Amino acid sequence: MTGMLIGDSGNVKVFVAAPAGQASGGPELLQQLVSALRKRGVDAYMYYYRRVEGADPVHAEFAQYENPSVDVVDDQRQNVLIVPETKTDILHDYSNIKKVVWWLSIDFYYDAMGFSISKHGPLSIPVLRKMILFGKSSRKKKNFFFRDKRYHDYYHFVQSEYAAEHLRAKNVDKDRVFYLSDYLNADFVTSGLTAVAEDKKDIVIYNPKKGFEFTSQLIAYCADIEFIPLENMSRVQVVELLRKAKVYIDFGEHPGKDRIPREACISGACIISGLNGSAGNAVDLPIPAGFKFARDPSNLSVISEEIRRCFAMYEEKTALFDDYREKIRAEEARFYRDVEAIFS
Repeated sequence: MTGMLIGDSGNVKVFVAAPAGQASGGPELLQQLVSALRKRGVDAYMYYYRRVEGADPVHAEFAQYENPSVDVVDDQRQNVLIVPETKTDILHDYSNIKKVVWWLSIDFYYDAMGFSISKHGPLSIPVLRKMILFGKSSRKKKNFFFRDKRYHDYYHFVQSEYAAEHLRAKNVDKDRVFYLSDYLNADFVTSGLTAVAEDKKDIVIYNPKKGFEFTSQLIAYCADIEFIPLENMSRVQVVELLRKAKVYIDFGEHPGKDRIPREACISGACIISGLNGSAGNAVDLPIPAGFKFARDPSNLSVISEEIRRCFAMYEEKTALFDDYREKIRAEEARFYRDVEAIFS
């Protein structure tokens, strides 16, 4: 599979589509790829969609990558167009270019089309898909669909084992699937190297956008514990807060290999999670099984007890995550190896 996307062709251009002005884990990974390709001499560009007239499409947090962008994709056979799974309709606008869907999540793919992931079965069946899509916008009807012969020549990148499992279940040709995950911003890795137990406080950090229905139950159950939401903060503020926290909880959907659990772990926090999405396997979230709990009210007591043990026995508990931290530190090198293998 080495060099499949570029091969021996000269004058190859790679275009990576990304939402304009948006800063989150997925868009940063898209920036990281273009940066990595340009470092190895590949003619790679960002291609922004959902642009706002007069506004800079590059979010301030991504200015460090200094990636050039284009307004027009050159639709030539030797070129490559990579789009996130939430914007596969873009690929319909081109006839010749090599097309890649990058599965940064699974759940968001179905959300982008206005369906819950529970409907992914019917969406794979042409007759049922037509019934479900009746009345939807014409752009949604142009999205990639599994088992649709029109898309047999697409390539696929997977950011997580969770995504890889989903594509295997959909019988996507394994020779057209490449593993290409992400790595953390250096701000978190560097901060994690200097995090010390003496700076840690008995606080629990959580993302209110992730599984808040269950998290709110846990907060109410643990009335004497301080919970701090990660919201309305700059990256610098998030780094500083994670350095102080002994525990990070995440009972969200885990639609891909999420960044915040890794950012918290590398910063020295103990991780307590649910079992949904990518958290359900030991590849994407390789923490001890005893720190993963189903989102069931009957588990509130045992989760509360585990949080308190992490507070009282912090140094012993945080050491259980050292293997995970080593994997996180190795992610950047793995990313560059995978880029080399795919685009050599």
